[in-house]
Amino acid sequence: MLPTDQADQVDSCWPPLPSARRGAGDVPIPSRVALECADDWSNHALDRFSYLNVRPATGAEELTVRIVRDPALRHEQFRLDVRPGSVDVVAADRAGVGHAATVVRQLLPADAWRRTPVERGSWVLPVVAVDETPAYPWRGFMLDVARHFVPKQDVLRLVEHLAMHRLNRLHLHLTDDQGWRVESLRHPRLAEVASGRAETVIGVPGVSEPPSFDGTPHGGYYSVADLREITAHAARHGIEVVPEIDLPSHADALIAALPELAVPGTAPRPVNPTWGVIGSLISPLPAARAVVAELLAEVADAVDSPYLHVGGDEAPLDEWAGSAAVRDYMRASGLASIAELQSEVYGFLGRTVEELGRRPVMWDEGFHVHGIPASTIIMAWRAQSHGVGALRAGHDVVMAPVDGTYFDYNESGDDEPLALGAGQDIEHVAAFTPTIPADVPGALLGVQAQLWTEYTPDTRTVAYRTFPRLAVHAANAWTGESTPWPGRRDELTTHLARLAAAGIEYRPLAGPHPWQRGGTGRRKAISPHRVNE
Repeated sequence: MLPTDQADQVDSCWPPLPSARRGAGDVPIPSRVALECADDWSNHALDRFSYLNVRPATGAEELTVRIVRDPALRHEQFRLDVRPGSVDVVAADRAGVGHAATVVRQLLPADAWRRTPVERGSWVLPVVAVDETPAYPWRGFMLDVARHFVPKQDVLRLVEHLAMHRLNRLHLHLTDDQGWRVESLRHPRLAEVASGRAETVIGVPGVSEPPSFDGTPHGGYYSVADLREITAHAARHGIEVVPEIDLPSHADALIAALPELAVPGTAPRPVNPTWGVIGSLISPLPAARAVVAELLAEVADAVDSPYLHVGGDEAPLDEWAGSAAVRDYMRASGLASIAELQSEVYGFLGRTVEELGRRPVMWDEGFHVHGIPASTIIMAWRAQSHGVGALRAGHDVVMAPVDGTYFDYNESGDDEPLALGAGQDIEHVAAFTPTIPADVPGALLGVQAQLWTEYTPDTRTVAYRTFPRLAVHAANAWTGESTPWPGRRDELTTHLARLAAAGIEYRPLAGPHPWQRGGTGRRKAISPHRVNE
């Protein structure tokens, strides 16, 4: 029988390991560990198992990590067998090797998650056998870096924290009314103008009346080299980056820098300092589309990904309908309605992405616009029912509904910081799993959690809102089942020690630390909104 602390390390692996079979005894970790694997995987294995101080085998080591390729296994599947003298890993690909390395690290004391461990001499591994395959091929997290910019070094750390939870997609919402975060070599005014705003609204629009502003500039952007670095760092950790350029709405920052993209006849706008569905659209005319195609090509060049998200959400069409130039274009093109024009524009966005060798992704409003390519992945954010409709129409779908996956809503409590609303309690996140009918032509690719950052001004607040709720979401994504709550509270509590060692400033399960609370000033939670309303 295993000692209690070793049993805890197996049971508290997160996401859980339903296949784990524990054995008797333990395996001490020597100062040097041998590595045996195929030459083309050796650098990857040395990197992912670096916390064990692995080195190519010489024959004198007391413990050997052996990695074997088995192409019969599924993508991301791994088999792990820990026993005296060896840690054996079998996988079909590097992603499976990475997951196995993460699990071995979790089987060690939490000290293993420090940048420089301080108690390595006491490390032991429990004897255990594991054979795991994720339930979904898409297990994602979306971070909005447009409303409040997140510096590159913090995105790189986030990548590591996603890999720690065996997530495999990082969706970056790179553009919105409040900021454009992508360098454009062809249009440098995007970095000069669209990447910053003069000030930011205080409180919650519609609740804090009359509106007031902080008078403090905010901004930032990623260079092309930054985006390539983020993409490469993510790939190293088994994660694909999904860049999003939100079009045709949410375009105030874009238009502030390139006013020629505005709908003819509309007044110029600055980079927007407030939140909400503003209603600013790009022009649907051919000249504007040519610039959009250039921008999308630049993003595809900077982010080596199978996907390119083009938004498609929250697009009031009043500006198009009110423009004489747009109406002239419609007549010349034989378009009988604004809805037909919208279909043409959304079809253009999707086809442009396909021509770049990427697969288009859109929010669920895009599904309701006829004319998008059949290859378009639909992200169902308003409700799962929109995802079910897209599945029935033959689209592949990622379920990402507000109810269960939007972390910009607080957990319940009077001492939470300013947020869009409340009610996204950890038990609510734990209960979320997709519900889809049988025999639909589209495929459910997986699930994704979101953090919109209107009320998340810095990376400490990003961590507070994200963890440990993202850990619970990751468990659901890996197993395909809801997480029993509070049934797995003890296991998650053990996992929180790993988060602390990794430097993640999570929200404690009992409620925020005093310095994480909203207090009585500008960061006091005042919104009456609830996630399930």
